[in-house]
Parts: sequence; C-alpha cells; structure tokens
Amino acid sequence: MGIESVLATAILIIALLIFIFMFAFVALTFIKGFRMSAYQPPAIKVEDYACPKCGSKDLELIGRRTLRCRKCGTTFTIQPETAEAHWIVWPFLWWFPIMWPIPVRKD
Repeated sequence: MGIESVLATAILIIALLIFIFMFAFVALTFIKGFRMSAYQPPAIKVEDYACPKCGSKDLELIGRRTLRCRKCGTTFTIQPETAEAHWIVWPFLWWFPIMWPIPVRKD
C-alpha cells in the first residue's frame, strides 16, 4: 500500500465526514423549521382599539389577537398590519446552493 492510496483514503474520509456534518446540519435545520411556529406577531395593546359595533373601549383580550367588547359582547379579531406580514423561507432551500455539485470542466 503506497503513500498515494493512504492519502486518497484520508481525503475520502475527510470528504465523507464533511458531507455527514453538512447533511446533519441541514436535516436539523429542516426539522427545526417544521417544529417552530412560523411567526408570532407582537402582542396587542387593548387600549389602542375600540369595538367596531358600538365604539366602546371597554374590551377584554380573549385570544392572541381576539378581543371581546364587555358592553355589547361583540367578538372580533385584529388582523396584523402589512408591516407584520412574514414570509417563511424553507430552511432546506438556504443550503441548497452549498450542496449543489460544482461542475468540473475537463480539458
């Protein structure tokens, strides 16, 4: 067994370890992306809103963005503003260019 074959084996083992590390990192990122909730809008302040039916400011928070008027009983949901809109990029697609094989030009 020559020095060339030992060197080639060492390079292949290093390349395999790098591939396994990258695959594990991508897999964990992908799984974490599914487990996390997509976007949590900021908490609302009840004082900033009024009942759309009667105009009363006597409201109670019954959900994350759901309010109920204590005066008339109307339940309504506050929609997030356009600035709060959030687009989720799949974590797998972030790493796709790294995993894409780089073509080697043979002359």
